[in-house]
Amino acid sequence: MTTSVTYDFSGAVVIVTGGASGIGAATARAVAQAGGTAIAVDVDSARLAEVAATPGVIARAMDVADAAAMHALVAETVRDHRRIDAAVLAAAVQRRTHVDALSDAEWRRHMAVNLDGVFHCIREVVPVMKRQRRGAILTFTSGLVNFGWPGASAYAASKGALIGLTRCVAQELRSFGVRANVLSPGLVATPVFLDVATEDEVAMYRNSVGISEPEAVVPTVLHLISDASASLTGAVIERRLVPEGPVT
Repeated sequence: MTTSVTYDFSGAVVIVTGGASGIGAATARAVAQAGGTAIAVDVDSARLAEVAATPGVIARAMDVADAAAMHALVAETVRDHRRIDAAVLAAAVQRRTHVDALSDAEWRRHMAVNLDGVFHCIREVVPVMKRQRRGAILTFTSGLVNFGWPGASAYAASKGALIGLTRCVAQELRSFGVRANVLSPGLVATPVFLDVATEDEVAMYRNSVGISEPEAVVPTVLHLISDASASLTGAVIERRLVPEGPVT
């Protein structure tokens, strides 16, 4: 049985961090193609410009770790569009360094982007969404939080912290009609994964659990920020790849 699902984001304004590549880029394009306006945020201005070639995607080159820049971005978005319907917070960095060789600077950079960057955006959009009495926030965790991986301690720690942050935000915003959920998207062919994984690691995963393309995650993202999941908040959703046939 084949099921076709479409989403209508006409008039909606969605902030997407990590919008230059991977899940962020795919989400920004999908929101725009569904009639919405996607504010794509990333430090990679060159890739961001490519994403912004899609009508309805607005590029904003900035570092999510910069709290003042995030404050200005949200203020600008409200000034220009009068609303923020959702925030898809996909910006992340990952480096592989064993814990006894992990520098303070590398540890802090993981926390600054993966955790502080999410906090900065949530803190800024929450007053807007509370006034609207509607909105959706989506953060991203990782299977490494539960299973670990050599050299991934900083990344996994930052991703684990997002679960607690998002669940608390969900409780605070429930009475305002604003939702916050966490998605564990599984293994996805994004720069965050592919730039650090070895060839053997990639081959192992492709021949076992499988690796999704970013576009395959988009339907789940759109569901979680749309009215289709209006009753869902404070949840951690684990997405698993469903193979189309036998794994070879």
